[in-house]
Amino acid sequence: MKAKFSSLELLKFELLQSQLKFIVPEIDEIDVHELFKSYAVNIDFNHNYLEDEKIQVFISVEVNNCRKPKHGYSMLAEGMGIFKVSDQESLNEKLLGNLKYYSTLNMMINNLRNIMYQTSNLGPMGGYLLPPIDILDLFKKKEKQKGNIES
Repeated sequence: MKAKFSSLELLKFELLQSQLKFIVPEIDEIDVHELFKSYAVNIDFNHNYLEDEKIQVFISVEVNNCRKPKHGYSMLAEGMGIFKVSDQESLNEKLLGNLKYYSTLNMMINNLRNIMYQTSNLGPMGGYLLPPIDILDLFKKKEKQKGNIES
């Protein structure tokens, strides 16, 4: 079937920073899948509104990038994207909000997921695939974080 294109368009994506560190395991036999599932993942993001109704999204994804990382991979990837929503007048408010916030963030996470996988795929443990992320939960935490900063 013929695909219908979304009103949301990614105009530009830039990788701002990418780091991969390998921490040698102390044991020989490792269940890599279970190890990867145990990694802490931290995501921060910010939406900015530019002229011409463009949306700029900055995102940082850290995997096992903490004071005491587990063995295997420790990664950081940061990116910036510029989006545009066409035909905004014809979209209802809820759909427009979903495109501007949730869809833009989801697309940025997917871009960084691919970069992290491709980078780690050449490593000793094979590719790390960032698990699915609950976007709504990220926004709730972001709102809570903003509330704590303003207080």
